Amino acid sequence: MGNQLKTTTAASLTVGVYLINIGKIDLQTGSYDLDFYFWLSTSNPDIDFTKERPTFDFMNSMNAKVEPNRAEPDYYEVRVKGTFLKNMDFRNYPFDTQQVTVKVEGFDTTDKLVFVPDTAASGYDNLINVPGWNLGETQSDVIVHQYPDQSFSRYIFSFDIQRSPLSAFLKTIFPVIIITTIAMLAFWMSPTNFAPRIGLAASTLLVAVAAHLNAANQLPPIGYLTLMDKVMIVAYALFLNNLVSMVLQMRLIDHKKETEAAKVNSRMRKLMPVIIGIILAILLPFDLRVI
Repeated sequence: MGNQLKTTTAASLTVGVYLINIGKIDLQTGSYDLDFYFWLSTSNPDIDFTKERPTFDFMNSMNAKVEPNRAEPDYYEVRVKGTFLKNMDFRNYPFDTQQVTVKVEGFDTTDKLVFVPDTAASGYDNLINVPGWNLGETQSDVIVHQYPDQSFSRYIFSFDIQRSPLSAFLKTIFPVIIITTIAMLAFWMSPTNFAPRIGLAASTLLVAVAAHLNAANQLPPIGYLTLMDKVMIVAYALFLNNLVSMVLQMRLIDHKKETEAAKVNSRMRKLMPVIIGIILAILLPFDLRVI
């Protein structure tokens, strides 16, 4: 595991990260490409980075490329490029907030090495731009990571990235609202015009399913409902109400009961807000995380 720092007591190293570039964010794999500077500094006279380089590992990256940039007796800096991993939560998709993290752990146990976060100097460059995402404030923390037989000091640099709410709404939720609204216009058509009504409902249902599949393909396979899924369940329920109404009206019209068919159409139309309210009341409280 490399050479360990030769100190008789726990050495304290101040560590920090300054991010200079964010590459591809892959939601399917929960990975993101980062380019940043990482440094360690100390006031311990027993440590000399020019004689013995510090050893550390990036715990959430398997291909981090570390290039030494600057070495002084009390300061050591490297430039790091690599793909990092994070378990992402999509319950609020398409209005989700994801956390980008860099986790660094030393090769010495906590009785020999302790990290201290450099909160003042850590951060990211103001020129960084991630299309479709807004960057939040950075955080620098140090925890003790416990293994079965020993513990290590772990530095965690993190910040949130959030989708632009307006863009996310216009690209995902808004088209579904328009499609569903068009389909519901069938309630304001004469019950006797069965063919145009069923054609309108069927075609818009297919478009709604395509929109749902397109949104789902942006995400990895997940075992819970996203906010987008819940919106689509409401839309599907409205489509079902619409189609059931048409079938009932068609049967009544076949029996020359146009007046009763009109009444059924009116009742089923008034049922739409009730359906929306009931389904939202059932679905929204569950598995929806406010980040």
